[in-house]
Amino acid sequence: MNWKEEETQTSRITKESLQKRFIKEELMRYYFYLGRAKDIKAEIEEFKIEYEEELNNPVFGGSIIQMPNGISEKEHIVIRLNARLKDMEDNLKYYISKMDTLDAWLNYITPAQQKIIKVYVIQYQCQERSHAAAELRCSEETIKKQVERAINRIYTNFKEFS
Repeated sequence: MNWKEEETQTSRITKESLQKRFIKEELMRYYFYLGRAKDIKAEIEEFKIEYEEELNNPVFGGSIIQMPNGISEKEHIVIRLNARLKDMEDNLKYYISKMDTLDAWLNYITPAQQKIIKVYVIQYQCQERSHAAAELRCSEETIKKQVERAINRIYTNFKEFS
């Protein structure tokens, strides 16, 4: 299969349906993004402590041989540590951006839709609608309709999807 030669099946799969599925799947990843952001923040804090220790107690000696990845062991330690810190901070920015987008979507829908999205889509991952209905004290049909309405509302008001 070669994607360059593949035809889009516009009769079955529309751009709108793909974008709505994307919205639902991104909402399902809410806790994944939140967890990654928290983990990376903790890693950055831990790294900053190691960074300070490394700067205060540098290792002397070593080889001047070029490593396979192109980094010389003699490359200044501050440059290496700053590059690693920047990579971690860029990674954190990505997850924060994702969370900001999801929060904007959730803040745009009605409070009733928010509650259903948070329980059924985010917590239950669109599984076990009966358990979500029992927790929310509503019917399974209500959950289905409210999720659809919320996704439609997000779709019509947020035209850019990352």
